[in-house]
Amino acid sequence: MFGKDGHKVGRRGKKTVIAHNIGTATAIGYVATVGYAAATWTYLRHFLRRGQGTGLIPSLILYAALLIHTAWLVVERVGLGYLPIVRAYEALSFVAWGIALAYVVIERGLGQKVFGAFIIPVAFLFQAVATAHLLVSPRPAPLPPILQSVWFEIHVGTALFSYCAFAIAFAAGLMYVLLFQELRLKHLGFFFNRMPPLGVLERINRHASALGFVFLTIGIGTGVLWSVRARPAVLLDAKEISAVVVWLLYAANVHTRSRLGWKGQRTALFSVANFVLLFAVFCVTSFVLKAHQF
Repeated sequence: MFGKDGHKVGRRGKKTVIAHNIGTATAIGYVATVGYAAATWTYLRHFLRRGQGTGLIPSLILYAALLIHTAWLVVERVGLGYLPIVRAYEALSFVAWGIALAYVVIERGLGQKVFGAFIIPVAFLFQAVATAHLLVSPRPAPLPPILQSVWFEIHVGTALFSYCAFAIAFAAGLMYVLLFQELRLKHLGFFFNRMPPLGVLERINRHASALGFVFLTIGIGTGVLWSVRARPAVLLDAKEISAVVVWLLYAANVHTRSRLGWKGQRTALFSVANFVLLFAVFCVTSFVLKAHQF
C-alpha cells in the first residue's frame, strides 16, 4: 500500500487509515440517524396539518439524510473493503437506506408526501436500531474467507432488498387498514381527508409484496447455493429456519391474492402482520440468539 507521496505504508499505517475511515463512517452514521429523525418529524407534521404550508422542507431533509447515508455506505465500503451488509447492524442500516430511496421514487412518481408519514418512520426505526447496536458492537474486522463469494453478496443483497419492499408493503397496508376502517364506520374525517384512495394503496401493497417475494426467493436460493459450497456439513441455524418461515408467509400472501382472489383489508392485514413478524424475528435471531454469525 502506498501513500499520497508514493512511499510505502506499513501494516501499522494501513491499520491507522482503516481506523480513521471507521471513525469517520461512525460519525456519518450518527448524523444520518439524526437526519432520518428530523425527516420523520417533518413528514408526520406535514401529514397532521393536511399538507398546509410548504411541502418542500420534509423532502429536502430526507434528501439530505439520504445523501449523508449514501456517504456512509461509500466510506464504509472504502474502509472495510466490502459493502457494509454483513453484520446485523450493517444490514439494518442498509435496509433503512433502501426504504428511504424507494420512498423518494414513490414520492416523485405519485407527487404525494402522505406516504412519508408512514414509510420514513420505518426507515428511522431500522437506522435507530442499527445505530444503537453500533454503540456496543466491536470494531469491524476483515471479511472472513467463508464470506468472500459472489453468491454470498447476491444472497445478502437480494434478501435485504426484499426487506425494503416488504417495508413499503407494510406502510401501504397499514394506511389501507386505517382508511378502510374509517370508511366502514362511515366516519369520514381524519384519514379520509389525508390519504389517497384505497385502490392506490392496494396497488402499492400488491406490487411491493410481489417484488419483495421475488427478491426473498432469489436471496434464499443463492444462500442455499453458497451454503452448500462454503459449509456443506453445517445444519440450518435459527436465522435460516426463520427465513424459510418468512418466505412461506409471504408465499401465502402472494398465493391468496393470485389464486384465491383475496384483496382489500385481508391482504393489507396480512402484509402488516408479516412485516412485524419479520422485524421481530430479525432482531431476535441477530441480537439475542446471534445466529448466522461467521
